[in-house]
Amino acid sequence: MNAKRGKRAGAGSLEGGGVPAETPEGLDSEAVYNSIKAMITSGELASGAAVSQLDLTKRFGVSRTPIREALRRLQAEGLLDAQRNRRMRVTAITPDELDSIYAMRIFMESMGIALSVPHMTAADLEELQVASRAINWSYDRSAEDIHDRHLSHFKWLAMKYAGDGVRTEVANLFNRCERIRKIYQVVSPGSLTVAQDEHRALMRAITSGATDDAVFVASRHLGRTALAVLGYMAPDYEPRAVRFALMQTGRPLPQPASMSVLNVIGDGPVSRTGGSGTPTSGRNKASS
Repeated sequence: MNAKRGKRAGAGSLEGGGVPAETPEGLDSEAVYNSIKAMITSGELASGAAVSQLDLTKRFGVSRTPIREALRRLQAEGLLDAQRNRRMRVTAITPDELDSIYAMRIFMESMGIALSVPHMTAADLEELQVASRAINWSYDRSAEDIHDRHLSHFKWLAMKYAGDGVRTEVANLFNRCERIRKIYQVVSPGSLTVAQDEHRALMRAITSGATDDAVFVASRHLGRTALAVLGYMAPDYEPRAVRFALMQTGRPLPQPASMSVLNVIGDGPVSRTGGSGTPTSGRNKASS
């Protein structure tokens, strides 16, 4: 991929978007896009709020062209919803949407890691270590975008052998979850510490070639985020999609027969059964 191409904040930290077009006032379209996106993810433009092109042109002092381009990109990322002959609105975060998006992330990221870890070379692992060290886990709100870019880049490298289609979809889903991650940090003040511990566990699993361990850690982290935010947004909502996705990537804790609620986060990698019926290890070492 050509590193000289301008970076987009859209699909993947390595995806190119070309050189941003300059507006007559000198503010480029990338800056307009980033500013409107920040208004949405910060809650300044609330969920379900109407978005006026005219108001935005006045606010930023630019023509409608960069505004329209920014709104199209945000619509493609799922942050804006447009209906024929009606104003665009900020996409509402509903329990159903959160449940489905995180279930898709669990499946896609699990697949991306499972397809990549067995093929990683020493050079790949070194590049991944460099990307991992660049992630700042003690940032303030002014550095959230930098943290997200570094984390997105790490995910891109961790799924190096999954194919560009899988990687791009993972990046798109990651961007759609930005508002959800901010809610998670509010409802779970210690979430960054937990996330850092899980990230370290993921790195250990990847570097040791333990594919199933890596899949389990990644899916558990996503499940934890989704269930925490859903519990805050809609305590009575049953996240069927997330629970089903976790059941496919984690080993449930044993529960007493009288208990009706199943712990789908689990406590370790999936144990598979060989043809003889004997359980086999859930750890897959990378081939040399």
